[in-house]
Amino acid sequence: MVRSLCLTFLAAAILGNAATTAGLDSLCNRMHPENLPDECICSELENLHVLVQCVKSFNGAFFDDTLGIELNLDVCNDLGSTISLDVTELNHNIDHAISAIRAGEEKNIPIPGLSVILPHLGSFGVDTTVVIAGNPDRLRLKVGLNACSQVHHKEICLSDIPGLTSEFPWYILEDDYSFGDICNSITVAGTS
Repeated sequence: MVRSLCLTFLAAAILGNAATTAGLDSLCNRMHPENLPDECICSELENLHVLVQCVKSFNGAFFDDTLGIELNLDVCNDLGSTISLDVTELNHNIDHAISAIRAGEEKNIPIPGLSVILPHLGSFGVDTTVVIAGNPDRLRLKVGLNACSQVHHKEICLSDIPGLTSEFPWYILEDDYSFGDICNSITVAGTS
């Protein structure tokens, strides 16, 4: 997947990202493309799905790796907006799929096989952090990566430790988004 994401990035650089040149009703334009990390591109799939693909290189003293992240946002799902993710790492053959996290859920999901080892503190597992709340009119999304560890029945994340926040957390999306009029227009068009 990391290779396919690299090829996708190359194609987007050559052809230009169509989502950023589309009209104001583009789902990707509503994703605030100016706020997406430089390592990510947005594209639109059928059935009002948004696909955000990232290739993120971490070059820190404690975590030196490249991850591929694919985020699929189903904006207008009748049962509530959902996010599915796929996180890959080429060197250790990691391909971790996370399916259908629904609006109203907040999860830290460990990625098996990925960790950060800090001298004197121990091992912190790399987690996918997902918050999806609200409805298409006002959808709050916070999606990214963090590194956390259980210490005496308490979860401690690198984002909680002063001086260790240079690599984590790393967020792909962290904002409120509005898709309600698009979802409503599809519903009205489908019922007429």
